[in-house]
Amino acid sequence: MVIDTRCAGGARSPPCAELRVLVVGGTEFISLHLVRALRRDGHEVAVLNRGRQPGRVPAGVRTLVCDRKDHAALARVLAGERVDGLVDVTYAPTTGADVDALLDALAGRVGHAIFVSTGRVYDHARPIPFDETTPRTLYWGEYARLKIEGEDVLLRRHREHGLAVTIVRPTHVFGPLNTRNNETFFFDRLVRGRPVLLPGPGGWLRQFGHVEDLADAMAAMLGHPAAAGQAYNVTGEESVTQAGFVEVIAEVIKRPLTLVPCPPGETPPPFGQNLVYDCHAVYTTTKVREELGIRPRYTLAAGIAQTFEWYLKEGLGRRELDFSREDALLRRSG
Repeated sequence: MVIDTRCAGGARSPPCAELRVLVVGGTEFISLHLVRALRRDGHEVAVLNRGRQPGRVPAGVRTLVCDRKDHAALARVLAGERVDGLVDVTYAPTTGADVDALLDALAGRVGHAIFVSTGRVYDHARPIPFDETTPRTLYWGEYARLKIEGEDVLLRRHREHGLAVTIVRPTHVFGPLNTRNNETFFFDRLVRGRPVLLPGPGGWLRQFGHVEDLADAMAAMLGHPAAAGQAYNVTGEESVTQAGFVEVIAEVIKRPLTLVPCPPGETPPPFGQNLVYDCHAVYTTTKVREELGIRPRYTLAAGIAQTFEWYLKEGLGRRELDFSREDALLRRSG
């Protein structure tokens, strides 16, 4: 993420002082990259989670062990804690009541709260692109409902109590340690020389953002006066079709590609973990660029290349995988 780093004041200047930051999560994908970014920037960091991955917590980071859904335990663990920044990344699923309980446990002792929501709060039946004024709806069902609940809790605290809050809405985050099997899904097939089945024509538009760009953006927002009370789309600048995404991956990792449309009448095949849906998903990032001077550092191709390096280093291309369903569909496709 490229950020205006001047510290002499002005609307685009991110905070330069060391902050005490609590990250809810801290050992999985987005939250772990955030912890690394905060430590890199010299901030004092603590994480709150269930303590299941202690080996992932970076050196110098304090761990508060608690199940956030146990509200009484949460209040006990956070009693006396005072933080300049709070970043709520977890999704367990997290309800509005869980977000309320977290803020109650830190009542009066948190300077700025960031809530990681999703671009899927928007009504995707509307014309693209979606900006922060696009109406929120339950187009995406329960997932959207819970994220909207969480957003509303923070925004209400801002209106009624003056708490500095910021809503971050990423979409299709990718990169090392991704808990969604999206880019790795295609790596798995291309490194084995397998064709990739398309869910129909593969023409629905998708937009991806690199996890390090997202982490850097949130680190830059913490304590930034201009970010208070605002919601921001944070993602990459490029939109690409489903088929185009696979073509970019094949070109970057230098593997031959054969795309095979799914046979008519068949249930769509797996296509990443969550890239099959039948609508466009394209978002503007004008607001975060203009108000905070934040823009992504990674292009889609550069992010894919960096993620593939991690994939190879971890030996993920040697995993045992079951392709039997895809093989059956490929046989029927002729």
